[in-house]
Amino acid sequence: MSDGRNLGTTRSGTSRTRTQARTVNLRDLPIRRDDRVLLRAWQIDDLPAITEAARDPYIPLITSIPPDCSPAEGSFWLHRQWNQAAEGRGLPLAIVDQAVGEAVGMVTLNSIDWTHRRAAVGYWLLPRHRGRGLVTSAVRLVVELARDLDLLRVEALVEVDNQESQAVCRATGFNEEGTLHSYLRIGEHNRDMIMFARVLPES
Repeated sequence: MSDGRNLGTTRSGTSRTRTQARTVNLRDLPIRRDDRVLLRAWQIDDLPAITEAARDPYIPLITSIPPDCSPAEGSFWLHRQWNQAAEGRGLPLAIVDQAVGEAVGMVTLNSIDWTHRRAAVGYWLLPRHRGRGLVTSAVRLVVELARDLDLLRVEALVEVDNQESQAVCRATGFNEEGTLHSYLRIGEHNRDMIMFARVLPES
């Protein structure tokens, strides 16, 4: 799946190498796909998926998508994702359902730390597309991408009562490392979160 470029820090990397890695334009990465999903950069034509996500009662609580966002707010959100990737701070990707050919969710590598070679994975899917293994496919692909970026550790925080998301983590090779109590503010309450992580082999 790699295009042969080393876009992350090198194991022997100096501070100079790591500085260069932090400024790499992650929008240049090639499309990733399997037989179910395609991962690509967000496009302006994906605005309907963003506005649909904004109407979901849960997605705006765990993402930066504003609830009931207007087209202008959705466009602003898209530009923030592009800037994040262009600056090497994160990699927000649209999940495209290959069966319908449209964006139906998101998977992201965020909080990328090039010095310590780690990142966090996040994901959401529009409700009408759930239950078909699309997120599991997307997470597998983005972990491969993290390996190509020379990252060593990918983390995922999941609410203790979110069994579906925990199942995704386990199905994609993440190990449960423990519970972080009252760790994240979601809605009006601080939630206990399970830390999942996957350590990637050095190549």
